[in-house]
Amino acid sequence: MKKFLLSILIIIVIAIGAAAIWLATLDGNYDVKRSITVNKSNAEVFNLVQDFNKWSAWSPWLCMEPDAEVNVSGDGMSVQDAYSWSGELVGSGTITHVKIEDQKSIEQDILFISPMESKSFVYWQFNNVNDSTTEITWGMKGEMPFVVRFMTKMMEPMIGMDYERGLKMIKELAEKGYVSSKVEIEGIVEFDQVTYMGEKVACTMDEVGETMKTSFNNLSSYAEENSLQYQKAFSIYHKFDFMTGDCVYTAAIPLKEKIETQAPYYIDEVPTIKALKIKFTGDYEHLPNAWATGMTYARTHKIKENKDVAPFEVYLNNPMEEQDKRKWVTEVYLPVK
Repeated sequence: MKKFLLSILIIIVIAIGAAAIWLATLDGNYDVKRSITVNKSNAEVFNLVQDFNKWSAWSPWLCMEPDAEVNVSGDGMSVQDAYSWSGELVGSGTITHVKIEDQKSIEQDILFISPMESKSFVYWQFNNVNDSTTEITWGMKGEMPFVVRFMTKMMEPMIGMDYERGLKMIKELAEKGYVSSKVEIEGIVEFDQVTYMGEKVACTMDEVGETMKTSFNNLSSYAEENSLQYQKAFSIYHKFDFMTGDCVYTAAIPLKEKIETQAPYYIDEVPTIKALKIKFTGDYEHLPNAWATGMTYARTHKIKENKDVAPFEVYLNNPMEEQDKRKWVTEVYLPVK
């Protein structure tokens, strides 16, 4: 028995040693940045970032949990002023202004306390395209803790997508004075089976918006030509690979009964399932806020994904009839076990 336990101990030590050697060969440094062009003057845009009191209006994290506790020290606009947050979904941490060059750049230190403690350097750059147009760059540099260096490559898409969501909200807030994005977690529900006609499309994640417009326009024309009546439309996401940027989705409309179709359209069904439902109200441009909320909620509450059914979103408005994007309602469903 002692020899057996000793053998197991030796194997464990060797495995740990091998893992340590492998981790030592990995580069844990990362530098993620995203940019966006805003049709407003530098002064107007710069203030939205410099003033911590305005972060809640465009934060890509607080939009998931608007009731999270937020505290701002000082006037929120000066060096050493800090912005602290704490919540169930957003975790906790503090970001501090360390250098501010008016209308040019901002440097910050960020300390994540939970769900995992780490430190990073955050930087902002503001470039004048012209008197009424500003390019913003938002970046983060840091080094992953030794034991999770293998996750370094994931920082690019993970942080990058968060920054893209935040920059889009800054752009809308600066240009329109509001952000048309409201996320509500409705919990686990039962979704009844539905038969649909759809077109499957493969593209990159960056191309989803444009290809989806084309798909639904074509689908609408086909339905009208064939006297198919429907009140909702939806998208089914068969593949959404954050690492490669590849996406496969189906643009679909529900049917009362199965019919004969012609390529590229096909008939299938979403079965009766249990799903985590997220209600989103606002511009489709900000729909990733709903998906981020749903995935974060599922991860936080250890809800198991049903991988046999692809996640999907249902559009309750016809954009051609309802022109106000702030009133568009979308339901996001994440199938669960």
